[in-house]
Amino acid sequence: MKRGTKMGWIVAALVGVAVLVVWVIYINRSWTEEEVERAKVDVQQRVCFALMADGQEVAYFSRFSERDSTFVGLTTNQDSAWVKSENVGVWVNSSSSFPSANGLILAVDEESQMESQAKFVSKELGVMMERNRLRMEDEMKRAASIADEVDYYLLHHSIADNEYIGVANYSYALTSDMRHMKKMSALLDSLMLHARKMEVKVVREYEKDGMPLRLANGFLERPSLLHMRSENEEVRFVVLKNDSLTEMPDSCVALSTPLFCNTDFSDLIYEWRGKFCHLNYHSPLVEGGALTSLDFYRYIERDTLFYGASTDTLENAYKGMMTEDGQPKGYGVMRYGNGDYYEGEWLNGGRHGRGFLVADGQLVQAGEWADNKYLGEKMTHSDNRVYGIDISRYQHEIGGRVYGINWNAMRITSLGARNNKQMEGDINFPVSYIYIKSTQGVTIKSAYYQQDARDARNHGIICGAYHFFSFKATGREQAKYFLENTEILSGDMPPVLDVEPTDQQIEEAGGEERMFNDMRVWLQVVEHSIGKKPILYVSQNFVKTHLVHAPDLCQNYQVWIARYNVYRPDVRLLFWQLCYDGRVAGIHGGVDINIFNGYKEQFEEFVSQQK
Repeated sequence: MKRGTKMGWIVAALVGVAVLVVWVIYINRSWTEEEVERAKVDVQQRVCFALMADGQEVAYFSRFSERDSTFVGLTTNQDSAWVKSENVGVWVNSSSSFPSANGLILAVDEESQMESQAKFVSKELGVMMERNRLRMEDEMKRAASIADEVDYYLLHHSIADNEYIGVANYSYALTSDMRHMKKMSALLDSLMLHARKMEVKVVREYEKDGMPLRLANGFLERPSLLHMRSENEEVRFVVLKNDSLTEMPDSCVALSTPLFCNTDFSDLIYEWRGKFCHLNYHSPLVEGGALTSLDFYRYIERDTLFYGASTDTLENAYKGMMTEDGQPKGYGVMRYGNGDYYEGEWLNGGRHGRGFLVADGQLVQAGEWADNKYLGEKMTHSDNRVYGIDISRYQHEIGGRVYGINWNAMRITSLGARNNKQMEGDINFPVSYIYIKSTQGVTIKSAYYQQDARDARNHGIICGAYHFFSFKATGREQAKYFLENTEILSGDMPPVLDVEPTDQQIEEAGGEERMFNDMRVWLQVVEHSIGKKPILYVSQNFVKTHLVHAPDLCQNYQVWIARYNVYRPDVRLLFWQLCYDGRVAGIHGGVDINIFNGYKEQFEEFVSQQK
């Protein structure tokens, strides 16, 4: 061999070795922070389950409940079933040996366990569909009950009330949900009767900046290549390709693919997800056995709150503002696993501030909350509302003197001293109705009733009479005494039974059941005699302590409660006595002020029914 030729081969060999060394060093080198940062890319992932019948996608759902094995979010509209996430990924070379930036992206698969879940659901599909059908039947009954309470709230409130708009929006959504549940129940019935083969599969879609991405080279079918173990858990990656990209943007770099190299991309991506919390942070988080999953969507720097969503083991799903550790704070919505719904303000994980709760078997609780307890409705008082008074001898006999009433001057000028009331304008309200004490027990009749009733009617004020219940006579005896001494005309307000016992009086009279029986007899006798259902006047404490044991009284008769603070009904109300120390021009001393549960339109309808 010629010397020149030999030297040529030696040089070539040395060059080859040098290239090999450089190549080995290159593919095994540590990437700089700048290069790693430039390789980062955000990927949008959408994933859901598809319910297949005879090979066709007929419905979709977001997940299934492990608690009762039912579908969550079952719908025929795929767009509403997607579980969406903003995933962190990196641009990668198609080959670790020969760098070629041809648009491959390695991204985290946020829902990597869904294939195994789909196989499990497919095996149990028949049982799960029947459970879904039965659950929907229960939910539709429950929704109908809640809708009735919501409709009652909306009927007796207006847009002037603080939470009215929120409750109205909830009502609209509830009506839509009820139609949807009816449709889904019919679909399940049809599938169970007619479908020959059914199964569940996972549907995935990916995007970058609104451009669709597809799975590259079928890597999803080779999941063993896509699993990497981070410090705490195993993560599955997907390799994606954007057909519209022949190469990456100039500002990016491609890292050597981790599919064939020993890299720490898993830890790297988790580090990014912790660092860039304005993207998406999703991880299992168990706090006191409650919180199981947590998503932070957006970071609000001005008050260090996140906007996100969380779901706990009881399937209570929260969405709204929260602290970094997932505690609701600020404004948010909680859909409880039992179907209850709260929308409003939060503090330290509890309902606090303004908001409303809708729950089956309860009135809508809209207003003020503190430490997770409902305080009551912060009512705005104005001349749009309907106010009235109730009087007895105490408005005539004061300090040993007897006073008359100046009916021409009568206006409400004060709503009492207790509680800072929310006002709109000055307090100068007309007296739209008046209740006058007529009798008590079987021995006391008011010396002022007849004259006060005549004067009220002559001045165009609708009036009614009330009887103060005694425990020293039977209900029948007291009803007879009331009717004998009370003039009830067409157009008058319905008569009222005023029940204000102490616990000792109830016990001495023979107990609760004896009291309720006498109350029922009085109400029934008076109704039969005059053709109008009387009204039951009680304190709110009586409602909570005693009336809960006689639900028929609340169902059959309208209720008037006395509560001298914020408005917080525990039963459907006709009137609320909001103070005992109000002031009325033309009347000496303090006066009980009452407010009709509704507005002028509802009051006029109620009055028209009394004729």
